[in-house]
Amino acid sequence: MAKNKRKKIVTKSTRLSPEKYIVQKGRDLEFHECLINDNWRKSGLAIVTVCKKMPSGNLVAGLYLLDIYCLGLKNTLYNFNMSSLEYKDFIERSYSREEGMDSCETTFAHNIIYGTIDYAEDLGFSPNKDFKITEYLLVPNLISDEIDEIEFGKDGKPLFIQGPHDNAVKIINKLNETVGEGNYHYIQQGEDMEM
Repeated sequence: MAKNKRKKIVTKSTRLSPEKYIVQKGRDLEFHECLINDNWRKSGLAIVTVCKKMPSGNLVAGLYLLDIYCLGLKNTLYNFNMSSLEYKDFIERSYSREEGMDSCETTFAHNIIYGTIDYAEDLGFSPNKDFKITEYLLVPNLISDEIDEIEFGKDGKPLFIQGPHDNAVKIINKLNETVGEGNYHYIQQGEDMEM
């Protein structure tokens, strides 16, 4: 009795990691919605969500924490292959109830993200390292002339509001180097913002 030997067929998985999927396909996905926190103008911190629809119907979203006054893109992350319910939960965790959020135009979301990054780069600050992935959820061609209507900095100067994780000495040294002492505002951690 001869035994039938089955040949093992090795197939290479064509499934991409979330990072590779975003980098390779993110720009071409259809926009689902864009959101921004209500008080971004007053606080100088914008939380922008850019959500896109995958062919499966699930959603992929990039979240961008922007310091429009000085430091630029402080943090960014993505959430991949979410159901509508998972996306709703993601949004509820990303925006506080007190602060609230609003829908915004896709063009505006691109203008504020890229404008903030450009402003900060002029001051010597690079975007968060994870932007090398989340940038592929954006379409740079959507930047419009309306970018000039957004005020970056505060009252015509950079305003550095020290956060709990900011290296104030390093940031102030960079501002002294790029714009010069006295050409920016600085609020230490714990101080009230009265300008």
